[in-house]
Amino acid sequence: MIPYRFLLLVLLMAGCTYTLKIRDGETGFERKQYAHALPFYLKDLEKARSRVEKARIAFKIAECYRFMHQPGQALPYYEQAWSGQAGVQALKGKAFSLKMLERYPEAIAAFDQLGEEIGSSYEYRREIEACEWAQKQLDDYRPGFYALESLPFNSRYADFAAFPTADGNLYFSTDRPGPDVKTRYGWTGHGFSRIVSSTPDQSGIQNGPTPFLPLDLSTPIHEGVIHLASDSTIYYTRCGDGDGGGDRYCRIWMMTQRDGTWSSGEVLPFCTGDFNYGHARTSSDGQFLIFSSDDPMGMGGYDLYMAMRTNTGWSDPFMLPPAINTSGNEMFPWWQGDTLYFASDHHKGMGGLDIFRSFRLGLRSWTQPENLGPPFNSGADDFGFIWLPGAPHEHLRTGVFTSSRSGGKGGEDIWMIKEKETPPPSEPSSIQPTDTDIELRIYVVTRLYQDPEDPNSPVLGRNLLPDAKVKILPWDSLMVSTIHGPLIVAVEPGVFYRMEAEREGYLSAFQTFDARDLSTTGAVSRQVYELEIVLDRKFVGLEIILENIYYDYDRWEIRPDAEPTLRRLASLMEANPDIEVELGSHTDCRGSESYNMDLSQKRAQSAVDYLIGLGIPSGRLRARGFGESRPAVDCPCNRCTESQHQTNRRTTFRILED
Repeated sequence: MIPYRFLLLVLLMAGCTYTLKIRDGETGFERKQYAHALPFYLKDLEKARSRVEKARIAFKIAECYRFMHQPGQALPYYEQAWSGQAGVQALKGKAFSLKMLERYPEAIAAFDQLGEEIGSSYEYRREIEACEWAQKQLDDYRPGFYALESLPFNSRYADFAAFPTADGNLYFSTDRPGPDVKTRYGWTGHGFSRIVSSTPDQSGIQNGPTPFLPLDLSTPIHEGVIHLASDSTIYYTRCGDGDGGGDRYCRIWMMTQRDGTWSSGEVLPFCTGDFNYGHARTSSDGQFLIFSSDDPMGMGGYDLYMAMRTNTGWSDPFMLPPAINTSGNEMFPWWQGDTLYFASDHHKGMGGLDIFRSFRLGLRSWTQPENLGPPFNSGADDFGFIWLPGAPHEHLRTGVFTSSRSGGKGGEDIWMIKEKETPPPSEPSSIQPTDTDIELRIYVVTRLYQDPEDPNSPVLGRNLLPDAKVKILPWDSLMVSTIHGPLIVAVEPGVFYRMEAEREGYLSAFQTFDARDLSTTGAVSRQVYELEIVLDRKFVGLEIILENIYYDYDRWEIRPDAEPTLRRLASLMEANPDIEVELGSHTDCRGSESYNMDLSQKRAQSAVDYLIGLGIPSGRLRARGFGESRPAVDCPCNRCTESQHQTNRRTTFRILED
């Protein structure tokens, strides 16, 4: 499934669900057709009588607005849900909505309260620090250096990811309905994203938009984030194949023009696997391609990757270093000279996605990113920044970017920013100088479950875990964690680190930190990185659900999208060589008991065989199929929803008794 942020932050595709008739809010929400679910929920809220039921429905309404990127509409429903005791998720939604609305003091209070509710002052510390920083940015901001305007062709729909050309044309993506107004995307209720162009008139005002004819498709395909690498080569992102089947993930496509005719386009060869690729941009000299992907083997969320041009095409991509990538989302890159602009929702920012810049120090080395601050950034999503080519007359520089801030036409809008005079240099970092240039802060944490005795209950957050022993390799030094803060390590560039943590009653774990691509050359201040090592309680004998382990119908082979979860389990067993594990597989109730028992045994054995292939000794593994005998949701078979069937089709692991 493609998350909404990737193509409208990028493009997205919900499989074939857009063709199904939605008759109630729960079905629409389950199928991620939030625009269709919303009116049903609003009617249900009017009819609800009890406070508890009103709170439950209000939370679903707020979630629909959140997925549709409308925090202002979501906030009052989160507040109603929280006051009606709908749970801490409602308070969490309220806190993040307040942050995106730039109501930072209220957001700080909500995050503080949220930490108290879950029993962790650690979990939301970064959000509180970001809100304090963002409020200071607003307080210190002095207008006059930049002029900002929403472009006239914006609409109440999503208009985003503009790409300017030297002749003044502006290409961008939009989800305003196309010629076939019956074809709507159920997630948003808008059209499917497509690429259009705008041409300036004699006064320089942008007109349009008009369809970009090589990609003028009126089919259920999302296309956008175009990059004109030359007059004859373009890159763009496409999600879906137009008939609801086939490849449901976003891929980077390339189209070439020869003798005035554009080719039909082709997928770049490295775009494989059950995950997404998009936002391709080439470097100024055309020798590098940079893009975003949610490869599960990355840092987390969406990361930025780079490929190099070779005699036969593009090389295999490599991930940018931890100076750039985080456990959050890094998207929408643009590379000008030695400066990289991109958007992130994890580096310290003002709300949603913020625009950052970093300077290249070497092939794989970059400075720590700098938040551009206001007016480039706001509490809303801000992304897709590009300086326009050419030298403007009355301004030093002119750029375009996308923002969902207020003041536009609605949804995401394309804004133009004009530099009127050079702003003063940013203040020095508040980090005090020390004897080291690169600092790594190691947090040893454990998960907080809604039911502390049930590892399958919802995770409320994480908290610092004291008295864990942390061994740091290659130094072979030992440190002990505390409840008061992180372990601080002076990092040497060019070294690959492995941190091994253990504590009695918990499963040991390790994390790595790759400093081989880090550099202090050109760094203006001390670099600080954070790393988490999560130690889970050792629940012996309890079945723990392995997330994201799915199988094709009537098949038992391990799918590519299940491999990251099994690799994490292999790492856990590597860090805990004394434990033995039983892999269990469960089916739903459809099919005969004997058939389901046989199928589940084959699936469990496939998981065991995969772990053996990763080097886990077979003597430490057991495979056990349970068929339909232990449903997680006990419902009459002919009345189970598809979601309940999916819950029952699960793979688990159990640590066996010593």
